[in-house]
Amino acid sequence: MNIIELPIEEIEKVEEIEKVAKEKKTYTQAHKLAQQRYRQKNPEAYCERQRKLYEKLKSDEEWKQKFNERAKAPNAKYREKKKEEKMADPNFVAKKRGRPRK
Repeated sequence: MNIIELPIEEIEKVEEIEKVAKEKKTYTQAHKLAQQRYRQKNPEAYCERQRKLYEKLKSDEEWKQKFNERAKAPNAKYREKKKEEKMADPNFVAKKRGRPRK
């Protein structure tokens, strides 16, 4: 039976079921804890997998561009915070930049 052939009440029920199915989360607390236990027991294997994944992603130019764009704002904020902390320090002396003059 096609959805078009169903009465309106049945269509609404089907749409409600589909909506609930889409909202249902498959990632549970038990799954999260199992992952954490595995990572604690096998840190080398987990780290190696993550390193390989990161190397693979770094070779993708589109991913690299997205990563850099997302990181620009937090990095600028952090640099500004560090700069303000240095300026607030009374013992801070700014280093001279550039080639020394003769």
